[in-house]
Amino acid sequence: MSARGKELREASEAGKDTRGGSQLLAGGSTRAALSPLSAELLAQIRTAGLVLPQPPFPGQGWAPATEPEQHLLREGYRLDRVRRLLLAEVGRLRRFYVDRAARRTAGPGQPADGVEPCPLEPSELRALVGAAAGESPRETARRALLAETTVNRHRLAAQRRLGARSLAHAAALAVAAGWITPEQITGGTAP
Repeated sequence: MSARGKELREASEAGKDTRGGSQLLAGGSTRAALSPLSAELLAQIRTAGLVLPQPPFPGQGWAPATEPEQHLLREGYRLDRVRRLLLAEVGRLRRFYVDRAARRTAGPGQPADGVEPCPLEPSELRALVGAAAGESPRETARRALLAETTVNRHRLAAQRRLGARSLAHAAALAVAAGWITPEQITGGTAP
């Protein structure tokens, strides 16, 4: 068997699409495939599972009699296993995005779940947000209605408090720790 044949066989056993290209829906669009699954639909998928046919007589177990029935039963078990794996992945992704949203809703200097509290004063953090956004001390002072020397003093205090080598290093530490969010840097617009 050729290498391509083995690859196709392994892919089909793993439940992968072996035809190549993207799958389009009946309407010719992939938008519905990318939309999030509703809780009702997930509940239906969870409870559906693999259902074997009813036996001809009550109390009798159903068993595949022909080769095509055996093949369909194997495929049914494989698809049921894939369904359970997909549901586990959907649950993992939901937990990830809920945690991420919880971290974003915490304000500057406030600890979110899994984020340690910020050691900076709110004024130092605001000055550091300006530095992370690439603003000069004059621009930050104009935006925050402060004196330029005050902004410089807050930035230096933040740098010392974090033990950073430079202002850029202090801003990077604050972003990495989650004390400064991308929304704060970009002014609420998506980067």
